[in-house]
Amino acid sequence: MRVLESPMVRGWSPIGTPGGGDVGNGISVNYESPPLRIAGALTALPVSPPYKAVIGGTLLVDTGTFNGSLMGAYVVPDGNGAQPSLFAYGSLGSETGIGLPCFQVRGIAAGFGWNSRVRVPSAEALGEFPFLVALDNPGKIGADDDEVDPLSVLNTLIGLPNPWVRPQEGDLWLAAGLAFDCFASLRGRMMALVQTGSDLTISLLGAGGAELPTKGDWKIARVEIGIEATLRPAAGELSFSAGFTEKTFLIDPNCKLRGGVGMKFWFGKHPKAGDFALILGAIPQGRELPARYPKQQPAGLTWGIGDTVNITGTAYAALTPKSLMAGGGLDVTFHAGPLRAWLHARVDALVEWNPFYFDVGIGVRVGVSATIKVWFVKITISIEVGVSVRVWGPAVGGEATVHLWFISFTIGFGADRRREPPALDWGGFQGMLPPPATMVRTTAISGYAGEGTAAAAAQSAVKPWLVDSGGFTFTADTQAPVSKLFLGHDSTTPVETDRTVDILPMQVKGRHSELRVWLCFNRGDESLTDWGRTLIRGNVVNGLWGTSRDAGGDGLIPDRILGVRLISPPVDYGESTGFIDEKGISFDPIAPDGSQPLSAGEEPSGAEPQRPGGVIEKIQGGIDAAGTRSNRLALTSALGRLGSELGTLDSDLSGYARAAGTAFTANPMLVPAG
Repeated sequence: MRVLESPMVRGWSPIGTPGGGDVGNGISVNYESPPLRIAGALTALPVSPPYKAVIGGTLLVDTGTFNGSLMGAYVVPDGNGAQPSLFAYGSLGSETGIGLPCFQVRGIAAGFGWNSRVRVPSAEALGEFPFLVALDNPGKIGADDDEVDPLSVLNTLIGLPNPWVRPQEGDLWLAAGLAFDCFASLRGRMMALVQTGSDLTISLLGAGGAELPTKGDWKIARVEIGIEATLRPAAGELSFSAGFTEKTFLIDPNCKLRGGVGMKFWFGKHPKAGDFALILGAIPQGRELPARYPKQQPAGLTWGIGDTVNITGTAYAALTPKSLMAGGGLDVTFHAGPLRAWLHARVDALVEWNPFYFDVGIGVRVGVSATIKVWFVKITISIEVGVSVRVWGPAVGGEATVHLWFISFTIGFGADRRREPPALDWGGFQGMLPPPATMVRTTAISGYAGEGTAAAAAQSAVKPWLVDSGGFTFTADTQAPVSKLFLGHDSTTPVETDRTVDILPMQVKGRHSELRVWLCFNRGDESLTDWGRTLIRGNVVNGLWGTSRDAGGDGLIPDRILGVRLISPPVDYGESTGFIDEKGISFDPIAPDGSQPLSAGEEPSGAEPQRPGGVIEKIQGGIDAAGTRSNRLALTSALGRLGSELGTLDSDLSGYARAAGTAFTANPMLVPAG
């Protein structure tokens, strides 16, 4: 163990006085006794905005069988009132897994951060993500060689300008990871990362791969794929990406695969809810997409065969609500001494819907060149031939280009390339819309009790609803933008209005669309203007309801009225029972007829009840008295001897005595016994 002296390499300053001083720089541990290796450091980092002070530490242990790591940092951001940030992360791994042969766990990891946030990597960069690297070999974090440098580990985690972990006031994150082997051939690492505070983010990160053959130094293939999935519920965004890491090759270590695929969906209250994108590789110039869509690295392969042949292949694809595009290219070059040959091939395709349109192009060029020396002059002779064809439609047309080394010419055929799509009539536009049965819909939200009776159904063209009289809520919405909302069958005054509707395929602007909602009750139409209402707003497709195909470039028009949520008014119970007919107050006679209790025509009989007073006090004082309990016991014993099953009786009657004071509203009336 040694105290790091100042000045220190890698720009580290004394721990006691961040930013400078003349005391020790920190503590460093470097112990090696094969197979045991321990390396660690606790030190301070010279600071600059946005940091005011940074103290970090890391400890790496490798026993040959097990390896472990512990890393963390305490950061004080610059600025008055800024809260300090703290994070810690640890891992424990082994080359020998634990578990069933089909699935063995090689390592575990966990970490947390307070006032801190983790930068989530792309799928292609997961092979460099420190928290995943730590599951296999924490000493490789930020390392350029085989030497383990704990200071390099710290610098990779929190060093500027693009740290993996940075201060973020009010945020909290938790992480848990796992390294595993499947069937002794697939090796993987995965991690769950949850970040809360400024933006709830749930991420699932992983990297896994396999190589063939599984044993031996010679390999014909190694494939490692990184996967990243992130959900932001509050923002209404879900993304997924997968890509090859830099370790992937096929057939030959020089045949490298690269690139990946990304997907993104927007939902909920996001301004672009309903939009989505599926992207493979990098989209070429001229096919630009909105900035919010996933950005992927170029997809393809690069293969150098010896010193003479180079093969490069690329591919791309994109699926959006507006279009599908795909394409790729292949370049093969041969270079040996003065001789050079090449092949260039490319294909591009674009398909749009609403309305349908396609534009497909393909081209191939082949060439050869040779350099010869005549006396003291080098002369290069090149010959190249190629052809490209482009077809579009409807209306179908295209062009073909022939390229020779000394001339190029283009021949057109069919219809000219579209400048603007042709306008559709109403019938053609209807074919682009959803079926009428799903174009407008009503949905019960609360208070729905089932379908109405057969008698009620006979009075309506649709199945009636049976609803709760205490309250009912339903929605009425459509897949087309609404410019006027009416809550009555014959109403002429809209309750809500919005901007006019444009129909891009028909090339018309400034039209009105109406949504009418009313209630059918007892063969009559009832207005819903006194019901509570909330507008339903959302995005509509620009290709259907816009004014320009390139408006905004995102393919969606935000904040259009799409429907309404209606809530029945509060129940009015009134101030009287209303009219009650004779049947409602009729009664059934009691047989045999004659003198009945409480009959108004009968003369009173028997002793006249008296209210002497003091009865309640007598009940309170006597119900739980010793004599009363003794008489009660004698009575129950006699009933038991007669065969009565009385069950378990209360032995404590004090509660009844206390309750007598409040159980009566007046003193009971008494008559003489006997």
